[in-house]
Amino acid sequence: MTASGIRRWVVALVGAFAAGVAMSFGQTYAPEWLAPLFNSAAPVVAVAGLTAFAARRWWSSALIAAVASPTLVAGYYLTAHLRGFAASMSWVALWATAGVLVGAVMGLAVWVLLNPSALVWRAAAAALWPGIAVGEAAHGLVRNSESTPPGYWWAQAVLGVAVLAAVTWKHARTAMGWLLAVVFATAIAAALFAVYGAF
Repeated sequence: MTASGIRRWVVALVGAFAAGVAMSFGQTYAPEWLAPLFNSAAPVVAVAGLTAFAARRWWSSALIAAVASPTLVAGYYLTAHLRGFAASMSWVALWATAGVLVGAVMGLAVWVLLNPSALVWRAAAAALWPGIAVGEAAHGLVRNSESTPPGYWWAQAVLGVAVLAAVTWKHARTAMGWLLAVVFATAIAAALFAVYGAF
């Protein structure tokens, strides 16, 4: 890896750790209408995707995003611990493991969107983050509407749909591309909603 590549990775991972620190403080001090942002999977996956821009190959995109998510989780839980909040190690392990798996897939999705790929892969990549955002929003609206502000979840769902439309327009702009992107996003949202319901 070149010196510039190392610098990109360091900046990306330091940024992920800083995002975790910010999420810990945000969970305490954010206004009620914004509070779920700092305790949600969608921003963690988004940060993982952003770090993938520091990579140049498919495997390094997957690797840096897979490392970024647990780095963010470490920043969040370390900050919470230093601030005097207890954390269950089982939850730390769960989120770190999920972060590695989903982060790697998100990193691959970013690489697919930035490089020539088959339409089906571009549509699937375009659908990944929006599907996560919409599925998590559905979980918030259906299962957590009494303890979290529904307006936030509606906003996240709308953002997910908007991102799906924008990314599909740019990377899979055919009738088949639109159809595949919507199908993939719906399947991802439904799967995430089901997984969340198991906990």
